[in-house]
Formats: sequence, structure tokens, C-alpha cells
Amino acid sequence: MVALDTIEGIINDVLWFHYAVTDDVLYLRLNNTREVETLGEETDDGLTLLRDSVTDRPVGLTIVNWWKRFGHGDLPDSLKTIERHIEPWGDRIAA
Repeated sequence: MVALDTIEGIINDVLWFHYAVTDDVLYLRLNNTREVETLGEETDDGLTLLRDSVTDRPVGLTIVNWWKRFGHGDLPDSLKTIERHIEPWGDRIAA
């Protein structure tokens, strides 16, 4: 039996993600800002928005209990399906 602890990748060369499966935490960053120092602030819906510490521009998002809060049923066993669930969260950063 294979058990995944983490899933990591880059969507459309723009959005880097790291999903800690066992902890159900999704980390998102704009790919070109992965090395940028950030400050986090909690949003009204309980997410952590990461902002560039110099420009104050949103560059990332951390979502605790991502699948429990926003998924449906068991975590899919297809990486493409998981990617389709992650991709819309990039709009929250770019907005």
C-alpha cells in the first residue's frame, strides 16, 4: 500500500502548491514569489493570506483543513482531480 504524505507541484507555471495530506494543510504561493519574505494575516473566512513584506501585494495563501472544509468526501486518488480543486484558489491570491 502506498500512502502519500505530501503533494507538491506548479500549476500553469504560475501557482506553486504544497499539500500536506496527513495534516490537511494547503500552502499556495505565486511561483515567482516563493523566496519573497512575507507577512501573514488571517482573513474573515479563517485563511492565512501572505503578503510581500515590502510591497504588501498578496503572494500566497495557507488553508488549514482545506479538504475537510472545501472538499467533498474522500480526497481524490487522481492528481489531475486534486489539481482542479487547487487551481481556483490561485484567484484568491491574484485578486
